[in-house]
Parts: sequence; structure tokens; C-alpha cells
Amino acid sequence: MKRRRRPPHAPRLRGRWLPVASGVGAFLLLALLAWLLWPRDPYALPGGDWRLFKKRFLATDGRVVDDGNGGITHSEGQGYGMLLAVAFHDRAAFDRMWTWTRTHLQRKEDFLFSWKWTPEDGGAIGDPNNATDGDLLLAWALLRGSREWSDYKYKQAAGQIVIAILEKTTAETYLGLQLLPGIVGFQKPEGVVVNPSYYVFPAFTELAATFPSDKWKSLHSGAIALLGAAQFGRWKLTPDWTLVAPTWVAFAPGHDRIFGYNAIRVPLHIAWDNPDSKLLKPFADFWQSASAANWDPATVNLEFDSFGPYAALPGMLAVRELTLACVKKTKLTVSEIPRLDKEESYFSASLKLLTKVAIRERFAPKRN
Repeated sequence: MKRRRRPPHAPRLRGRWLPVASGVGAFLLLALLAWLLWPRDPYALPGGDWRLFKKRFLATDGRVVDDGNGGITHSEGQGYGMLLAVAFHDRAAFDRMWTWTRTHLQRKEDFLFSWKWTPEDGGAIGDPNNATDGDLLLAWALLRGSREWSDYKYKQAAGQIVIAILEKTTAETYLGLQLLPGIVGFQKPEGVVVNPSYYVFPAFTELAATFPSDKWKSLHSGAIALLGAAQFGRWKLTPDWTLVAPTWVAFAPGHDRIFGYNAIRVPLHIAWDNPDSKLLKPFADFWQSASAANWDPATVNLEFDSFGPYAALPGMLAVRELTLACVKKTKLTVSEIPRLDKEESYFSASLKLLTKVAIRERFAPKRN
């Protein structure tokens, strides 16, 4: 009987030849166990969330698709996408989005961006007016991108947008300097119509540090005064749209008198910039009342103090958790916010990921 030959270089173990492949397998098994048992950073941003976001909402050409709004693309979505790309260190996605934005949304008369692009008939601008929150988000993302990848051209583009914002989209009121939602259509005979969710406070803070102007301080103080005055209904919530009249604030004519899909971003922006702000308390009080009623609504009618018929989106609930943690001074980690779901809409997914970024930036322990 012919003797079986051992594989070359195979180590011997207790009279049996152990193939090299078995040693590699054991090593891989130990590595896998070490990875599974290694303490996870509860403030780490989950890469799976970003991969799912890109798969569902980012077209190959760099367009962020709002699936809950007829598949349109808007400057807000491009700004959100670029901010998230910086947070997840994804320069390729960042550049695709920025290239598409410049190519399709850049206005010819200034460095601002048309707010709406529709995919019908091959794609076209649906409204040439700008949306100032989208412009702010794009400038903020570009500034962060310039720091992340040490690229001056991003910073230069951010500065051009900032100059246009400060020159063209502000208005004086009895509450101080306010941010116009767009260049056209918001200065009325009865007053100035504003959208409180457009006041992206962390963007104000970072842009002001790099591109100094007295207007930043005036805008910030004017925004704080607005949020202190524009508190309506039983819970003193901020409406989606507000009229700043000559000596008072009111619901904006022609808009629903609700706290809803716009104003949900107000507590996110406040908490991201200043977790200790007293302006967060009305929102926390409302959410505690809603929880007691076993219903988390997406909207609240501020005229009749009634809850809307639709449940809050998962991204809205993430903002709620951030707000409650700030007011209650409790610990909140990124890992406590659920992962993205395959069925979540663009808006919900954006809110959830932005909330995770805010939690990481404001609550993660500082590393030396």
C-alpha cells in the first residue's frame, strides 16, 4: 500500500499533518472573533447607512433624488448629500454631487442656485428662484470639504456663495436682520415672510469663522429673536412659515398654520449648534405630551392645538431623541438612533443621518 504523502511545508500536529489552509482558516476565525468582540465606538457613523443612502437616492450623475416629492432634485438635497459625503469621507460622491449642482442649478446672475430641478422631458429647472437654506448648506458643505481634503477651490466656491447670500437674501425687521427664504417673493406689503428652518445655526457659526462679516452676528441674533417670538399654540411651537410684520409676528398668509415637515429642522439646527439652548424646551415639552398621548404626529395644527393624521417619520423621531437628550441632559449616542430602513423616504433618511452627525459632533468624547 502506497504511503500517503504530506503536503509540502505542512506542519505536523500530534501525528497528523495539518494543511496550511487550516492554519489560515484558524487565523481568519480568530480575526473574525476579535472583530466581533472588539468594543465598538457608539459614536461612529455607520457606513452601511451611507451606502444605503447612496444606493437609494444618489443617481450615478450626482443628482440627489427626492423620492417623496415626484423624484425632483433641489438645492437642499444636494447640500445635504454633500455634507454627508464629507462626514463619511467620500470625496468621489462629493465631487459628483458638486459637479452636477454647478452644471444644472447654478444661476447665471449670481453664485446662488435654483432651488428646483424636475426630471420630466430630460430634465429642466422647475423654478429659477433660489432657496437660501440650500445655498447655505452648499456653502457649508464646500467649506467642510475644503478642510477634509485640503482643496482651496472648495473654499473659494463657498466664499462666493456666502457673499451672495449676505448681499441678496437678508432683510431688516423689528426683530433684527432676517434671512429671506429666496431672493424673489418674500418681502410683502404686510411684512417679511420667513421660514425658521432655513436658519442653519451650525452653518452660520462655521461660515462666520472663515468668512467674517458683521451680518452673521446680526442674522444670528435676529434668528434667536424670531424663534423667541414665533411660538404658537399650546406648546409654543415654531410654525413652518412665519410673517414678521412691522411690530409683531403672525402665521404667514397662504401657508398652513402648522409645525411640520419644515419646522422639524428647527430643533435639529439649534441642538447641533448649542445643545444647552433654552429654545429647545418647547419642543421637548411637546414631544413628552405626544408620547403621553401615545401618538407622535408628523404635524401639529398650531391654531387648534390638534395633532395631524400622519405619524412622524423615523428621521423626525431621531430629531426628537436629540432634542430630549439635550433638554434632559442625558447621554445619547449615534448607535441609539436606528439604522436607515430600506423603505425610508429621502427626507426621513436625510434627517436621520444629519441627526447622527450632529450627535457625533456634539456629544462624542473629544480625542487628543
